[in-house]
Amino acid sequence: MKFWILFVTAAIGLSSVAIAHEKATGVVKNRMERMERYEELIERVFAMVHGELTYDAEVVRRAGLEISEGAGQHMVALFPAGSNEPPSEAKDEIWSDFENFEHYALMLERWGAELAVQASEPPRGRLPKSWEDAEMGPSMMQGGGMMRQSGSVFAAWHVAATCNACHAEFRKSE
Repeated sequence: MKFWILFVTAAIGLSSVAIAHEKATGVVKNRMERMERYEELIERVFAMVHGELTYDAEVVRRAGLEISEGAGQHMVALFPAGSNEPPSEAKDEIWSDFENFEHYALMLERWGAELAVQASEPPRGRLPKSWEDAEMGPSMMQGGGMMRQSGSVFAAWHVAATCNACHAEFRKSE
């Protein structure tokens, strides 16, 4: 019974997101579509690292390049002042702390590029099951935990953690 409740709740949640994205236009629609695409890409990379899909270094490389090429100033350009009206999921804090938002966009560009570079290294290390569980924490920054990882796993972690940190600060809760 609980499974069906979760399933129905998830379906309702997903349909409301889809409806919001259908109603979006212009720059809001463009950035929503870009974020959905990044989610598809990083989910695929995580699935490969977990062995749910066969690891394909070329697919990982292309995912990293696509993320990198659309991040940085290209992403910042998708958030002009005044573009936070519904159905936008952007919080007003983006524009009051634009420097920090821009920092995240540049970090995403860097880690996407690093993912592309490191894609040919066999994945070593662990990732959380879901990209949405990747966090940048003190242990990562101070040489513990994830710092022992290398290659595509390390870069994928940082791509996901950068997205999650930015969303925590600048995206409205669903």
